[in-house]
Amino acid sequence: MAQLIDRVVDRVDRVQRNHRVLAFPFAVFKRYGEDHGGWLGALISYYGFFSLFPLLVVFVTIATWALGSRPELLQAILEALWSKVPFASGLEANVEQQVRQIGTNGWATIISVLVLLWGALGVARVLQDSVNTVWGVARFRRPGFLPKVLRSLAVIALLGLGLIASGVAAGLTVTVQFPIAGLVLTALVNVVLGAAVTLAVYRLSIAQPVSRLELLPGAVVMAVGGYGLTLIASVYVKHVVARTSGAFGPFATTIGLLAYVSLTVQVFVYATEVNVVRAKRLWPRSLTGRNLGDPDARAIRLTLRRERLLSQQQLTERGLTGEQAAAALAGRPDPEAGP
Repeated sequence: MAQLIDRVVDRVDRVQRNHRVLAFPFAVFKRYGEDHGGWLGALISYYGFFSLFPLLVVFVTIATWALGSRPELLQAILEALWSKVPFASGLEANVEQQVRQIGTNGWATIISVLVLLWGALGVARVLQDSVNTVWGVARFRRPGFLPKVLRSLAVIALLGLGLIASGVAAGLTVTVQFPIAGLVLTALVNVVLGAAVTLAVYRLSIAQPVSRLELLPGAVVMAVGGYGLTLIASVYVKHVVARTSGAFGPFATTIGLLAYVSLTVQVFVYATEVNVVRAKRLWPRSLTGRNLGDPDARAIRLTLRRERLLSQQQLTERGLTGEQAAAALAGRPDPEAGP
């Protein structure tokens, strides 16, 4: 019986290897498992969920401070912001209250914003680590503390600008006379902006040279998937959350927001895997673990390479040889250090 099952599985394996439409998605899914994509996504989602409120407070505070003399423009920007954040109805009042509590004192405002921003930088730092892990960037090549913080600030600023740009674009496209054309134009503009922002985030996060063409497919996947999730979330808010009353209203909003953040992050992780599998030629992969091919060998080498703690030059400078050098290159503990 076991032999019959093995023959059937081997036949299925041959079929998926010989058809790109099957082999590529399976390779992405398998690489997602090898990279612990679910864990990476959960980690980003955790930091993202708890960073969302401080980030919104920081953004609204800076916008209020910079555009206080132009209330009409400030109102338009805030409306664009809230229109692009699903489940914002449960956050808008709290954010505005927090902004009022910060006050208008210059130094107090700056210190409060810096404290909130520092608490919100965790999501950008974790995102960088996750992207570099998926791309197999060795640990010794990843940026140090200060460069990582600077990149995180750039990522957050980029996401904020992208959010506002998409909100403003949506407001402009609704003025089209034909409703269907307006919907199509809105979707197209949002996808293009989303792809451009994702592409820039990839460029800021990956600590090794990667061409734009290698990053473009994942950026498109993220843009389309993110826009689709936003539409679904908007429908959920309109038809479920808006009709929920009593104690269940805040609960539905919180669960919906957490689900939205988690799903969006998982789309981002899968989009990153699409780029890696395509750029590194990690397909077709073996379904059974038997008859491993070159793509399987490349995937194994990529996994081992990202755990390297030292470069070959650093090994030479430190005088490490033999098993110590092999352990340092692979990221394993020193064999002479004991358990």
